Amino acid sequence: MRQAAEGQKVSWRLASWWNGQAYEGALASLHAAEVAIIALSQPARAWTRIDAVLALADPLCQKDPRLALVEDLKRKDWPQDHRVPWAVAALLQAAYAVQEERAVRSRNFRNRLIRAGSVLTLLLVVTVVVAWRNAGTIPVCTNSCPDGAEPGLREVGLVMLLGMLGAATHVAGRLQKMGGSWNPYNLPFYQELIKLPIGALTAVIGLLLVDTDWLPMIEPPESWSDVLACAVVFGVAQIALTRTIDQRAEKILAAEPDAEEAKQLEKVPDNRVQRAPELGT
Repeated sequence: MRQAAEGQKVSWRLASWWNGQAYEGALASLHAAEVAIIALSQPARAWTRIDAVLALADPLCQKDPRLALVEDLKRKDWPQDHRVPWAVAALLQAAYAVQEERAVRSRNFRNRLIRAGSVLTLLLVVTVVVAWRNAGTIPVCTNSCPDGAEPGLREVGLVMLLGMLGAATHVAGRLQKMGGSWNPYNLPFYQELIKLPIGALTAVIGLLLVDTDWLPMIEPPESWSDVLACAVVFGVAQIALTRTIDQRAEKILAAEPDAEEAKQLEKVPDNRVQRAPELGT
């Protein structure tokens, strides 16, 4: 029974790691508790949170009625207004909803990177198996293989390894420039990790396309050392393929959403807190 309980615990942790149940549930509970405390507090006490809540609500649309109400109350400078607690609570709940949505997007993007990385790794395994079972099928070094042999497992494996090393040099350079941004799902790690299998594949594909109509400007390597050098270069060249990944990850990791993401977040559902009374009521 104890082993079964331990197994269920591990399964729950894995499921929570994948679907964000633990982190996102705890975050939503903390946010809901803080919103409830403000909603039930006295107007003067809720008034002290207006500036902080307005700062959190910066990503919201300027036409948002909750934001407009709180800004109007602040302009009137009347801390005893009975609408203050509910207005501040509703705006805070909306701001927290945006934060929670950004966490969900971060997790979803991380999961997509993991799935894509798994598929790429499977392709690498298939490529290695093909090179092992049928030498010469993947001609990464037609006339420049060591000992004049046909390219097999050793040659294709070394090309992949050096392609990964080329990608790793790019990753190392990016890590030095990256700030200390924290992400609950380790998105920067998976963002860089996926570049390793991509670098291996670009090394193999690049050498296959050398001296073809696809890459006519690059002459085929004349020696095995040239092949290895090309593998490193093509591994670094994965930058062209992963630029979109970097741009998307940087948007998610940014402290504040950019204009495009902010526009998308305007439609985040928010109906867990009763709306504040309308102006003039």
